[in-house]
Amino acid sequence: MSNDDHPVHGGQRAVTTPTRLFKIRLWLAGELWVPVVAGNFLVIVLAFLLPELDESVARTERLPISASTTQAIFAAVAGSMITFTGIVFSAIFIAAQIQTSSYSPRLAAQLRRDPIIMGALVMSTSTATYALFALAEVDRLTGSSSQEVPVLTVMFGLLLAVATLAWFAALVQRAFENIQIGGILRSLSKVAWRVVDDVHPAPDKNPSLPLPKIPEDAAVAEIEHRRGPGVLAAIDRRALLKLANTTGGLVEVIPQVGEFISGRSGVLRIHGGTRDPSQRQVNAVLVLSRQRTTQQDPLFVMRILVDIAIRAISPAINDPTTAVQVIDRVEALLVRLHERHPGPTYVVDSNGDPRALIHAPQWIEYFDLGSTEIRRYGHRSMQIHRRLRAMHLHLLDVVAASDRDRVQLELDLLDEIAEREMDNSHDLRMAREPDRLGIGSI
Repeated sequence: MSNDDHPVHGGQRAVTTPTRLFKIRLWLAGELWVPVVAGNFLVIVLAFLLPELDESVARTERLPISASTTQAIFAAVAGSMITFTGIVFSAIFIAAQIQTSSYSPRLAAQLRRDPIIMGALVMSTSTATYALFALAEVDRLTGSSSQEVPVLTVMFGLLLAVATLAWFAALVQRAFENIQIGGILRSLSKVAWRVVDDVHPAPDKNPSLPLPKIPEDAAVAEIEHRRGPGVLAAIDRRALLKLANTTGGLVEVIPQVGEFISGRSGVLRIHGGTRDPSQRQVNAVLVLSRQRTTQQDPLFVMRILVDIAIRAISPAINDPTTAVQVIDRVEALLVRLHERHPGPTYVVDSNGDPRALIHAPQWIEYFDLGSTEIRRYGHRSMQIHRRLRAMHLHLLDVVAASDRDRVQLELDLLDEIAEREMDNSHDLRMAREPDRLGIGSI
């Protein structure tokens, strides 16, 4: 087998840099309880520290209210915030229920990672916790010696309550956005641009590199997965570089991000290695999760968009206008992906030498996912026919010659379906007209 025919060749020669604190950030994004517990722990510490600061630093500064009034304020804040937490949870639950039932069940994970939603839970529970502990401290400080109350302790509690109300207003705004298709699609687009930039860097950030030279007789070792099964949510590129340095070879990650990995399946292939890696090093490379995430998986973002579209055009919902809005985003994503020349990427070391290969979808795979199911489920919708035709004609103008045959095939299939499904010549003529609005443009 020649060097050019080697299975790790033929991919995109891309520079992908490792990220810092990668696994911690990925873990925090999926664990909602962590920031809640951290926020409550912080305010408990402040509830004990601020009264001491009042005693040592602000001894001469006291609020002109009595201790009983302060205790009544903190008791009211604690009670109301406990109730308020239930209201916040109800708002989040209703938004999640509407999203999952009307658009796609996979949106629930995106809702859980929303910083506004996480912040609302943190603020409401932390304010209640602070009020309870501050109430006990105020009673301890003012019960025996003075009826004047500490300034810092009270002011911080009041500011925390005001900040919680402001955050709740932001939560209400976000909840309205998250139950409207425009807000959902805008949020998904932001996620898509971020993950595409990470997985498929722009050409100016992704200089062409020479393919790694692998001897024809180079040894190939395949490493099996020995942990529990799970979905490959991401690949730790820093750990991958460390493993490549340890083995001295080129490391190929066999599964693609988003795939389910079961026990004893091959996960790494080491070409030309001189040393075997430890199981701990192998485990550090693969970040497993209970379900797919958008962290390093642009194909999953496309999957969510298509799910929303095909649900909208199902007979139970019959909302092709929503599907047309989704196709707008699918088209924009396909155009951006084609500019990036997606596909396998090489992870390089500090010297710019390729040390590892990560498989990633080609543009055709994105196109197949973004068009096939919408065409099949929307075969009777005039809007879907017209909007898909407009998307395909636009793609024919921007994609490379090697991809045009596949796009043209979709156009031909649309013609066949229109011929079969449209009942009269007028509808057939309408269906064959490209229209970026579905039905509406001249």
